[in-house]
Amino acid sequence: MTFFDDVLGSARGYATRAQLLDSGFSDRDLRTGVRAGHLRRLRHGVYVLAAQHALLTPEQQHVVLVRSVADKLGPAVAISHQSAAAVHGLAMFGVDLSAVHVTRLDGSAGRTEHGLVHHVGLVLPDDVEEIDGIRVMKASRATVETSTLGSVESAIVLMDSALHREAATPEELAEVVHRMSGWQGARRARYALSLADGRAESPGESRSRYLFRRENLPVPDLQVPVLDDAGRVIGYSDFGWIEYRHLGEFDGKVKYGASRATPARPSRSCSPRRSARTRCGAGCWA
Repeated sequence: MTFFDDVLGSARGYATRAQLLDSGFSDRDLRTGVRAGHLRRLRHGVYVLAAQHALLTPEQQHVVLVRSVADKLGPAVAISHQSAAAVHGLAMFGVDLSAVHVTRLDGSAGRTEHGLVHHVGLVLPDDVEEIDGIRVMKASRATVETSTLGSVESAIVLMDSALHREAATPEELAEVVHRMSGWQGARRARYALSLADGRAESPGESRSRYLFRRENLPVPDLQVPVLDDAGRVIGYSDFGWIEYRHLGEFDGKVKYGASRATPARPSRSCSPRRSARTRCGAGCWA
């Protein structure tokens, strides 16, 4: 444990220069801590414990950055787009987390500056909620906002995650898509919603399903029960092409709702116990 731990070990995961100076540290101490690898400067005037921060996923690291921005800007903004999606704990693929996204609530103009993107747009009172002491767009709006910025594939991953975790309903997503029909990228979000399926349990499953469709392969059913010769359920397969008597499994590092350190559920549907009359294939991250 370093002498910075007591100050930086807070639940918010960071400390400002002012907080550190008030705790008795000097700017020289901070420079020494950064050079020694104990501290990492997250943004101007914001520090984290380097070792502790390195254990977080990219999404969790982004949430710490989001907190530092939200605590500084206060009620003038609501955290939005992919930054809000990260706060809600939604899974993302191919989404840029290098900048914090906020939507202005005070009538200020939109702009981009120092790793911070200020958006403007109509915000209804019901669009915003408070999480961990900061104002955040609800998951349904954050999901659609982010889906307008990236690819169809990344939008499907995000929407599947929101549905699987019950952070948003199909009806809520459809309402936001309709409301944002004039936004650039709204058509992409609408198409992704038409393909979204909350039964997908991981980004790999969501991406695989998009790949099947893109390559004009038969679209599988999801979470298909697998029976033995006695008719007993012995497992569930991620994918099932019943008419082709074929099952498919994606074995990735993480399932929706689980941390990266948590193994995916066992792939029992592809075990030797399954019926010999059904073929099975498996995929994983390359």
